[in-house]
Amino acid sequence: MKRFLIVFAVAAIAVTGAFAQDDSLNTAVDAVGAVGQIAADNGVSGTLQGTWYDSKYDCLWVLTVDSTASGLAELRDANGGLIYKFTRNNVQNFKLSASGGLTVSFDCAEKNRQYQFTKPLSGDKDLKLHVYNTYYKETHDATITYKDGSATKN
Repeated sequence: MKRFLIVFAVAAIAVTGAFAQDDSLNTAVDAVGAVGQIAADNGVSGTLQGTWYDSKYDCLWVLTVDSTASGLAELRDANGGLIYKFTRNNVQNFKLSASGGLTVSFDCAEKNRQYQFTKPLSGDKDLKLHVYNTYYKETHDATITYKDGSATKN
């Protein structure tokens, strides 16, 4: 476990350095892939690519961050129907950080919301979700339950 934490810390520093030089979504996507690969190589269960269930709103979050960056995240109804697709064209302030886990955050002006997904350093596959509605000044905090590792798009 100590070895993993050292490797993860080195990866986090590398990711932070990459963002200091180039704050583009492409760099962020590459960094997520690199940290995810390090996590997979060290036997950590769960990554930030897959499907999670939000029981409060009976919906699915499908995170699809990959090297193509064609889709960052999708919000789907419980039956899998697409509600909204977050892409490089409709999100702002995309950030990746490693503090108490791996965190991906972004804003969507079209939806008047700020989103944050955190994967704790533990072996737990669930994510911490924080959504702030900038119009109504409301917050939604939840633990969203890991459903599966596929980020299949319908």
